[in-house]
Amino acid sequence: MIDAAEKQFLQARTLLREGKVEESLQLLNLILARQPEFGKGQALLGHLLYHYFRDFTNAEEAFRKAMRQTPNHDETYLDYAALLLQLERFTETVAVLNKAMEVPGIEKDKVYGRFGMLSERQERWDEAIDYYSKALLFTFSLEAITGYEEDVNRVLKKKSKV
Repeated sequence: MIDAAEKQFLQARTLLREGKVEESLQLLNLILARQPEFGKGQALLGHLLYHYFRDFTNAEEAFRKAMRQTPNHDETYLDYAALLLQLERFTETVAVLNKAMEVPGIEKDKVYGRFGMLSERQERWDEAIDYYSKALLFTFSLEAITGYEEDVNRVLKKKSKV
């Protein structure tokens, strides 16, 4: 049986998918006011703050709380790694991605994709190609396969320009 916080969390995610960012945030704030230790809610708050409001400091705080409260919630690690990568905090990005690899059920292709992005950002072309190739091997999505192939081709182009 799903409890009230979980139901509201699912509602907040649905609102976000429908493009109702403000409504999603309001519902999420309500959930977290009642249950500040609800890790999935913290993760979604971090996602909203990072992707929609560009509030990196508070997004990071929410991701850290989410990782402590719900350590097996895979979306937290992927979003937090993306934030750290954007902030060029590479050592921390590696640590988060390594931790993500230990999360049961995480889609490893997405983690390898983030490692590929990290390597690409650091201009380590061969390493980036290796990670994107691993991501290709671990995905079951045709759409993702196309994306990872494009990533490999982009890195090959960059590598040829250097």
